[in-house]
Order: sequence, then C-alpha cells, then structure tokens
Amino acid sequence: MRRLIKILLFLAIAYLVVKYARKLLESADMSAANIPEQDVEPYDEAPLGGEVSPDLLEILVCPEDKGSLELVDEGRFLLNPRNGYRYPIRSGVPVMLIDEGRKYRESPADTAEPS
Repeated sequence: MRRLIKILLFLAIAYLVVKYARKLLESADMSAANIPEQDVEPYDEAPLGGEVSPDLLEILVCPEDKGSLELVDEGRFLLNPRNGYRYPIRSGVPVMLIDEGRKYRESPADTAEPS
C-alpha cells in the first residue's frame, strides 16, 4: 500500500512539473511572437553624416596610428591627414574600422595643399 502511495505521489509531481514546463514554454513562444519585426539597415547602406557628440570627436583617434582626426566633407567623414584614411560617419556613428578608412582613402593628390 505504501509503495502504491509513493508511485501515485511521484506521478502527480511529475505531471505538475510537465504541466508547468509546458506553460512556461508556451508563454515564451507567445512573448517572442509579440515582438514586432524591425527592418535593420546594413551599416553600408546607412546615410553618411549625422550628429556626433563633440566630446566623442575629441577622444576619437585613428585606430591604425592613434593620431588625431579631422571632421571633413560636411561632417560625413573623419580624416586622418597623415595617411589619408577617411572613416565614414553613418547615422551619427563613426565607423572606426581600418578597412573602412582604407576603402575611402584620399589619394596624396587630394590631401596636398595647393601652392
């Protein structure tokens, strides 16, 4: 008789655990289903320019030579005058990747001052 009670108690507890687990999984599925989908624009397609904090501009340096940068092209790029790398600013966020700076690099003729 004791053994039967133990088995029934075990089955009741197992049933409640499974029922609770299913309830949790269903609520997780429902909360994920309620998240609206947002179109994420790739950073390569984001518009150039945007407002950048002056405090941020003061501390940003070229990731390659750690030198200072200049804001150019109406606030669309940060220029390293030593190597010609131009780091794009996309939607107000400077893209400080060396490959991006190389991609938009100015030729030496572009950076030379007229005599």
